[in-house]
Amino acid sequence: MTASATEAAMLALIGALNAPASLPDVRRDPVFDDAVELLAGDPSIGRILVVRTGDPVSTERAFGAPSDQKFELVRNVDVEFYVAGAEGSALFTKFDDDVLAIFAAIEADPTLGGVVSIAEVVDQPEISAEGIGSIAFRTALIRVQLTYVSPRAY
Repeated sequence: MTASATEAAMLALIGALNAPASLPDVRRDPVFDDAVELLAGDPSIGRILVVRTGDPVSTERAFGAPSDQKFELVRNVDVEFYVAGAEGSALFTKFDDDVLAIFAAIEADPTLGGVVSIAEVVDQPEISAEGIGSIAFRTALIRVQLTYVSPRAY
């Protein structure tokens, strides 16, 4: 069975984010306990990269013969990045380097191998910092907009 255009776009984005060896493997729509999972693999600096399927922004129908009918779909996808570890410059440097790597992965091929018309970061990332006991957390929410064409409204 052929994947929908929406699923193909999501898989292409995940593939682009999985390409840089410096980034952790992408998880799609996971449920996790931040503190436990972030430090499970590496007690010094733990990282999780998440793609949330997101919501459709618009669907435009191009009229024509039914066999030629196409829809241009625009979907916002949230890329979440979490880093945890001991407070200090190593944590902040790793966080900053990885956020830049996320941007670079998307900018390297904005058509995601021809699967989408364009994938682009549409706003500056929402960045926050927190702490739980001796663990510092840095998070980034990066909104990526995918524009693609489909024979269906999905």
